[in-house]
Amino acid sequence: MASASDIDTAEGGTVEDVFDTTGRPPTGWMHAIFHGGPYGEDVGRCVPGPPAPDMLTVPSAAGDTHLYRLRTVGSWSDPDDPIAVYDPDGPVVPPLLLTDQEQEWLREGQRRRGLGPIRLVALVHGRMARDPDASTIESMLAGLRNREHLLLQRLTDPDEGDSYIHVLLDEDDTYEVEHQAGTAAGRDRTRSASRAAVRDAVLRWAADRPSRRTALEGPESADGT
Repeated sequence: MASASDIDTAEGGTVEDVFDTTGRPPTGWMHAIFHGGPYGEDVGRCVPGPPAPDMLTVPSAAGDTHLYRLRTVGSWSDPDDPIAVYDPDGPVVPPLLLTDQEQEWLREGQRRRGLGPIRLVALVHGRMARDPDASTIESMLAGLRNREHLLLQRLTDPDEGDSYIHVLLDEDDTYEVEHQAGTAAGRDRTRSASRAAVRDAVLRWAADRPSRRTALEGPESADGT
């Protein structure tokens, strides 16, 4: 775990004193948003990265420390200016799906690089993979630690609705898998202790093969019933 007191770079500075409101953070830093806690009202605060630290321990007004956990990494207006989003330590927060505008920023970034359209993105603790292959997805899943999510999202036409699957490795080493396929589809939520079964389900979903339920038995509705 990286703490605020030991995070610095060749350019100097710690999380406490690196701010930027121009859209161009110092080399080795990136913008961050903090939901609540001692940094909750800050604008322009930066953290080392990319990649963003998974956790940050920072001083609180009471003189003790406060733990933040990375929720996701996105962007407001420029795919080359990633923004880390942190939550206070507490209940695990599901990852945020990329918005339609964020998806368009990614597509624009691809066009600038002379690359084709993106079909799928995978996000895990600050890392984004564009159109990941099976080995990349397996590696991201295998690298999950307790309380961490892997999110795969299809970049579809906005009229089709969000299509995603995300996996949480819970503190009891079981996996919770939630899946939604478009606006008209309900969410399926399933729990499994088998990494192999979860891996198979995720890879089949990524390949757009309709056998997730046979790989993970006992789906339950999103409200837990």
